[in-house]
Amino acid sequence: MTKPVLIKICGNTSVEDALMAERAGANYLGVIVEHAPSPRQVDLAQAQRIRAAVSLPVVAVTVNLPLERLLHIHEVMQPAAFQLHGDESPELVRQLKTHGITVWGVASGDTAFVRQRALDLSEAGADVIQVDARHESANGTIYGGTGQISDWQLARELVERGLRINLAGGLTPENVAEAINTVQPWMVDVVSGVEARKGVKDGEKVRKFIENAALIPSSSA
Repeated sequence: MTKPVLIKICGNTSVEDALMAERAGANYLGVIVEHAPSPRQVDLAQAQRIRAAVSLPVVAVTVNLPLERLLHIHEVMQPAAFQLHGDESPELVRQLKTHGITVWGVASGDTAFVRQRALDLSEAGADVIQVDARHESANGTIYGGTGQISDWQLARELVERGLRINLAGGLTPENVAEAINTVQPWMVDVVSGVEARKGVKDGEKVRKFIENAALIPSSSA
């Protein structure tokens, strides 16, 4: 059975952008919480304001935060899920699951690494696996939001293995339909592909992305 893929608009920094994405038809929103290297990060107070302003589920995207801080963020913000976007261990996934928290793991990097990490995170109990791209630079690792396209064939392989895949990495209004046709993911996830500038959404790009994604059914949705 096929139905429209779910759509997550991530990297929201303002209530206005979040409400715009909600009106445009997004299914999930994402906020990057307490990750200073990202121009799209917000503090916990702003993340809470965004979550309170919308009716959609809001995912807290975090990078390499310790368990204690994640539990505090969960208590204050009450996100729908944590998206662990750094190098977090499968053990951290297990610990969060013992607290009844929904966890989305992220696998990014070269093909062999992504395949094994996706399987390890899934085995640890991650509810969703996001396949994404990452960029290594002289200033360190950039986790997502790079505009680089992830490995669609590997993502399709993981779908066929039965993993619930959120496809990210270089998606735009122009290529999202092809991506869904190729991968058949549970969800597609976009940041830079719908921005006017880093941290600020382009309303027309958001609407076009959602419109184009909604046209293509997915067997995993």
